[in-house]
Amino acid sequence: MEEPASHNPQPVTRNSQPSFGLQAPLVPVAVAFLLGILLGTVARVPPVWLVAVCAMSVCVALWRGCRNGVTGSELRVAGEAVDARNPQPATRNAQLVALLLFWGCLGTLRMTVWHRHPDAQLTEALSDEPQPVRLHGLVVDDPVELFEPGEVEPDVSSQVTGSGLRVPGELSATRNPKLATRNGRQICVLALRHRETAAGWRPIAGRLRATIHSPRQFLRYGDEILVEGQWFRVPAPSNPGQYDWRASLARKRIHGLLRVRPFDGLVMLGRGQGNRVLAAVFRLRQRWEQLLRVHFNARDAGLLLGLLLGQRAEIDEDLKEAFQTTGTIHLLVISGFNVGLIAALLELFFRLAGVPWRLRLILLALSLGAYAILTGLQPPVVRATLMAWLVLGARALDRALSWFNILAAAALVMVWIDPAQLFDPGFQLSFGAVLSLLVFTGRWKSWLDGRLGWVRPGWLRRYLCLSLTATSAVWVGLAPILGWYFHLVSPVSMLANLVIAPLMSALVSVGTTLLMAATLYERIMAWGHGPLTLLLAATVRAVSWCHAIPGGFWFIGHPAPLFLLGYYGLLSLSILRVRLGWTHGYALSVWLAGLAIWVWGLLARHWVESRWLRVDVLDVGHGDSLVVRTPGGHALLVDAGSQEAGRFQVVPFLRYEGITTLDGVVLTHSDEDHLGGAIPLLQHLRVRRLLTNGVFGDTMSARRVRSLAAHYGVEDVTLAAGMSVARGPGVVIEVLHPPRGLVPGAVPKSNDNSVVLKVTKGSASLLLSGDIEEAGLPWLLQGAPSLRATVLKVPHHGSRLGSVGERFFDAVRPEVAILSVGRTHHLPAVETLAALRRSGARLYTTRDDGAISLRTDGIRLEVRTFKGSRAWQRADFGF
Repeated sequence: MEEPASHNPQPVTRNSQPSFGLQAPLVPVAVAFLLGILLGTVARVPPVWLVAVCAMSVCVALWRGCRNGVTGSELRVAGEAVDARNPQPATRNAQLVALLLFWGCLGTLRMTVWHRHPDAQLTEALSDEPQPVRLHGLVVDDPVELFEPGEVEPDVSSQVTGSGLRVPGELSATRNPKLATRNGRQICVLALRHRETAAGWRPIAGRLRATIHSPRQFLRYGDEILVEGQWFRVPAPSNPGQYDWRASLARKRIHGLLRVRPFDGLVMLGRGQGNRVLAAVFRLRQRWEQLLRVHFNARDAGLLLGLLLGQRAEIDEDLKEAFQTTGTIHLLVISGFNVGLIAALLELFFRLAGVPWRLRLILLALSLGAYAILTGLQPPVVRATLMAWLVLGARALDRALSWFNILAAAALVMVWIDPAQLFDPGFQLSFGAVLSLLVFTGRWKSWLDGRLGWVRPGWLRRYLCLSLTATSAVWVGLAPILGWYFHLVSPVSMLANLVIAPLMSALVSVGTTLLMAATLYERIMAWGHGPLTLLLAATVRAVSWCHAIPGGFWFIGHPAPLFLLGYYGLLSLSILRVRLGWTHGYALSVWLAGLAIWVWGLLARHWVESRWLRVDVLDVGHGDSLVVRTPGGHALLVDAGSQEAGRFQVVPFLRYEGITTLDGVVLTHSDEDHLGGAIPLLQHLRVRRLLTNGVFGDTMSARRVRSLAAHYGVEDVTLAAGMSVARGPGVVIEVLHPPRGLVPGAVPKSNDNSVVLKVTKGSASLLLSGDIEEAGLPWLLQGAPSLRATVLKVPHHGSRLGSVGERFFDAVRPEVAILSVGRTHHLPAVETLAALRRSGARLYTTRDDGAISLRTDGIRLEVRTFKGSRAWQRADFGF
């Protein structure tokens, strides 16, 4: 039976303007529930109390309703219908408060239950150091994202790509068995069932992210296995600005890592133990992956995997950076944009096939659910799918709806299932973008349309109005959040979305259609290869062109929480301007007052910080990286760690701190753990000078650093004892080592020729000793007029220095000693620690304390650590 002619398939939307009262009763409910989740995160409230408050709230609401003779159908939360006897406003308000209190307590209770889930208890059985273990479990997913930002596993080696960049091996791992074996590892999520102990096998609950090195057989969803290896906690971030991989995995109920080495055992007990529907969807995804890999080159296949299947791991990093800086990263990930296109394609297909309209709605709902699973159940896709289901339900029942109600309902469902999603950036950005569109686009579009009446034809004017207002709405609504997560402001996004959005729409539409058709007949993909390749090339050129526009984007420091509160407070007041009775002039004056407070706050902060010399010792594992900031505002980086550390620790820290230009990068010597991180630094930041001891190794990383420095016109300076790197107001940075002509008899590129710097402000000084060792220390002791220093960065990660090391520590006599050390190489040496303790120094290590920050005004020294107290602690040693 076909759709009746009288039926209007489009749902009636009640509100053209934002309304959170009469027409969107779920909005205050959702807000109360989310606030309850926040409370449950920061405070541990006994569940008994929460249940009691929930029961009391319900009783109060029912009692007040019964007392005034108002039935449940006559009184809705902030609804329109009221009793004929017109209950008093105080009664309605009391009921509303009681019901909102109920939902708030319910949110807190849901978060409390989440924290007490048996899976979360797995962390108690794990330690930070890898421990041997034997486990029995089930592979419970088919991973989409094979690499997490900042992922570093102990003793996991990296591989070298053809571009000369060292990247973690997982970047190239795929679920294709041949590729997984060739690249040496496979990633899966293992739901635990039993663990072997001294008393035998015991039940255990929890999930691990397993990395299987050199797999002998390829694992799939639903495989039941026995495995031995090493398990440990997910590493927590140890530097400001670093991606919190532990929190990201915890939101997926993954609380540990498992490493299975080539010589560890793995026994397959059975296959097909999972859900059959999920298994079928995963097989379809693997089929689509294979089609893309076979018919496209590596770069195009990586981009298509991201656009069509949500797998961003194989997208070219430079291209991904261009999408991010142009404000079009939302087009690159699977989101509501993709869900809308897929729904439109399926609706067209079902219409052409003559499917009856009610059956068509059911098939659309099922297909969108399968698509959400197919793309990894990412928060934006789940949000869009839930909203689509509600719209389809409204169409099936011929019911009116409110878009704000739909958005609130989707949020309630998602956070009820997984309350930790509230803290996921994807969740926040997805819902924030839709809310911004609903609040601003309608108002601004009509205003802009009236001023672009001269644009012809009409479809072009409508497209321009919709694109510009939608991009502006999202930019206004999400700019502070984007600054918080990405430290980025991107005005070029207005133009980029205008140009790139149509290309991406065509790519997703054509690509998805080809994949669905090629699933049945593979030659169709070969026929569509040409058009799809042209669309890909046009998209890449458009993104690159927008990325190259001067001043199109810039990076900013991490915004203060008070700034976010102030901004969104002013934005909320502006939205409610009419209800508050504000004129345009009054609203503008309020914004100007807020801007003045913000500017004066920045000036006051700058004045306070201008008297301090700041040194931040970053945790880069086994390596060195220090950031020196002078009172005059100059920034100097001393060593950059390895390439992975430079990309995931050093660059994010600099962006977090708002440092976009480095006056100099000192590479003390050419070892990979000091020099490699300069590659991403030179690619992503402006560097004025590259300062070295004049010796570059012949490694691929060293050649790459020199090539990038020459390409960007970075001045190359050779340092030797007696030179000064900088002399500012009250700050001197002297070079104490190596001697001119390097250390006689030592290999030029050896640690003994490391650059040694002394940074002095007033009576405080810091000695940065690089990796100097036993052969170089005598020359340093002879050549330096004074090695006495308040703070010592211990040489070579605390390695043994013999008797000359004792003399060195006696000459320096530090009050604070800092060791930049990782979990490998069994450092620092016991002898070095003993010598430092005998000198009376207070010890800090990046392994235990994370990033270590020091500041001095020349009279006093203050220290804080990332893993310890975030407040500055006075280190009053009387120097």
